[in-house]
Amino acid sequence: MLSGSIQHEGTHLAVCVSSFCMLFLKKALGTIDYRNGDDIILRLAPEEKGKCILQIGTNSGEKAAKIAEIVGDDVAGIDVNMGCPKPFSIHCGMGAALLTQTEKIVEILTALKAAAKVPVTCKIRVLDNPEDTLKLVREIEKCGVVALGVHGRRRDERQPDRCRFEEIREVVKTIQSIPIIANGFSGEIERYEDIEKWRDTAGTSSIMIARKALSTPSIFRSEGVLDKYKDIENFLEFACQYDECYTMTKYVVQRILGGDQEHDPRGKALVAAGSVLQICKAFGMEDCYNKWRDDRKRKQSKKRARVDDDGVYNIEVSFPLKRLKNSVGFSPTPKMVLHDYLVETKTPKATYETVKREDKRFVSTAIIGDKKFRSGIGQPNLRMAEQVAALAALHGMNIRSRLEGNWEED
Repeated sequence: MLSGSIQHEGTHLAVCVSSFCMLFLKKALGTIDYRNGDDIILRLAPEEKGKCILQIGTNSGEKAAKIAEIVGDDVAGIDVNMGCPKPFSIHCGMGAALLTQTEKIVEILTALKAAAKVPVTCKIRVLDNPEDTLKLVREIEKCGVVALGVHGRRRDERQPDRCRFEEIREVVKTIQSIPIIANGFSGEIERYEDIEKWRDTAGTSSIMIARKALSTPSIFRSEGVLDKYKDIENFLEFACQYDECYTMTKYVVQRILGGDQEHDPRGKALVAAGSVLQICKAFGMEDCYNKWRDDRKRKQSKKRARVDDDGVYNIEVSFPLKRLKNSVGFSPTPKMVLHDYLVETKTPKATYETVKREDKRFVSTAIIGDKKFRSGIGQPNLRMAEQVAALAALHGMNIRSRLEGNWEED
């Protein structure tokens, strides 16, 4: 899943391979979130309206249609990836596994187009026999897609294998009713002018860029690419603004930084970073992190805990596991702060009731007298679940200020 950055130029591609997503409106961020349990599968920012293409991997027309019904017109279009050669995709009968299953491709695209409120496209790879590629694209054209992406390598080929642009040109000659988008040139593209060059070489209407757009987000600037550290600064600004998760933030910054993380002090600090805050500190952007964190807190502070049907104050708060590990021996934990407050106010001590959900994550309820506090965000173990329940109690009892530090950071 890419819930990642917003780009000023070009189209942001997001991947969602599950049809079991639930829609949430994140008011503090102004975003639309699609979640599978506690995991955010896709986060859409207001700036992405009309620009974000949702790319899906699927082996079923029924599942593809279900996704289309879920996302509605929150995205600008839906693209089916029928060219991914990765084992996880092939193993499930998705991606490049579909290239030799024309009937399945037709079934998927027909069902998706019937259900979708937005335009439908798909992406393939060239087949071992160029004539088979042309037969396939003719069938895809009949399905009513509005554009077709063609990767110029075969299923078993990877970079640095040559991109077969001449075979893409044959597709362009064969299919003239819809735009053809060339893919597979990331290794050849270093600047904006290269995009134009390879588009002309392939004879297509446009170029699809994946890896280069990740390692050099400013590749779409006609004025020229930015210094990599400026790209990182721009990305971190958005990551902080839209509360991007630690794992994805670190992954993207590492891709942009490349080999510099091995010898540059900022790169070494990035490798050691265990939170978005620490990543921002590595690049001198702590103030940026604090600004957007404080903005979210102001918006969230206006919300009161909701009371569930079972009388529990439910407050959706959590914190990274590493935050708890880093506190050992250095700073009080939520449970410690709550315990001290209850002793100080001569209130009965807290007890904890913890359940293990079907997804194998734990949710705990802090019980203090006749009051109960809980966060519905599942945790990896019982210890974390109790600490998060204590944090929920601190919020619910309006004593969160007693706990030092930015525990809620991602």
